[in-house]
Amino acid sequence: MILVGMIIFALIIYLIYSENSNKCTCETENARAKCYNCGHLIKDDFVYCPKCKVALKEKCEGCNKLINIAWRSCPYCNTKRADL
Repeated sequence: MILVGMIIFALIIYLIYSENSNKCTCETENARAKCYNCGHLIKDDFVYCPKCKVALKEKCEGCNKLINIAWRSCPYCNTKRADL
């Protein structure tokens, strides 16, 4: 009888643990991209990589909206980046 109780208890603990281990609690849970410098997972709205601190976005000189640092021109106002 005690053995059956221990088996049921162990099964319950296993089910609770396996359910919680599938949940990601990290900050980059919904990340879809990687930092071009270090490969760390990043979210679309990150301005800097949280790992290597490299800039991922900068303000457009034409409309002041944040744009991806890899883009040659702003998709909002078509202003060309001065540094390219």
